Amino acid sequence: MAQSVMQALAPDNKLAGYGMQIRATVKGRRLKVVIKGCERVETLEATVQDIFRCIRAAESSLSKTSSKR
Repeated sequence: MAQSVMQALAPDNKLAGYGMQIRATVKGRRLKVVIKGCERVETLEATVQDIFRCIRAAESSLSKTSSKR
């Protein structure tokens, strides 16, 4: 599931603005997201909230897909 969630986040990571870099990696069942170059705490907070929203949506979609099998 971590790999699928990382792939779902990929388009947003490439479009990070404000000089930010967002990198996601998967090791086993763990997803690691690193945010660099964020100058304002408000921007960082909004970015983290967006990432969690994307993760929740991806998990919800994946669980619905796997329950139909």
